[in-house]
Amino acid sequence: MSDRRFAAVMYLHVAACVFVATFILLTAPLSFAQAQTTPAPAERKELLGVRQLVWESYFLNDQAKLRELIGNDFITMNPGDQHWQNRDEFLAGANAFAEHQGKLVSLSFPRTEIQDFGDVAILYSLVQITMESQGKRESLSCRSTEIFQKRNGGWVNTGAHVDSGQ
Repeated sequence: MSDRRFAAVMYLHVAACVFVATFILLTAPLSFAQAQTTPAPAERKELLGVRQLVWESYFLNDQAKLRELIGNDFITMNPGDQHWQNRDEFLAGANAFAEHQGKLVSLSFPRTEIQDFGDVAILYSLVQITMESQGKRESLSCRSTEIFQKRNGGWVNTGAHVDSGQ
């Protein structure tokens, strides 16, 4: 093989190696970012805060705050109910709780795992609630799966499934 041909083959070989190495270095972070579903600490804090506001606003019957935090396309499934509620029915449930002099005594989320997919996040939680209605106190433990979507720069709850955990 002539020196000139050898140099051309070596140049192509080096160029191909540089191209492959560059491709790997540029696409590896992208594939990691797509696979990464754990939110950054600030994102986690924001999601937990919005979730807390949704639950508290429900028990306080804060209709204005609920309309801000619950999407028009909201759907929820509750323990023992065959019927799935839409946003209006969910808001009516908050109102009914208030009409029965319902009060939230305590609300905690002993465990929450979050999967963050960019503009969509799913929260899986254990929930402990103590409430009082018509002079009777009731404590519940349940599981909740909630879907939040980033809309106009803020997180909006678009769906929830709450079950008894049994």
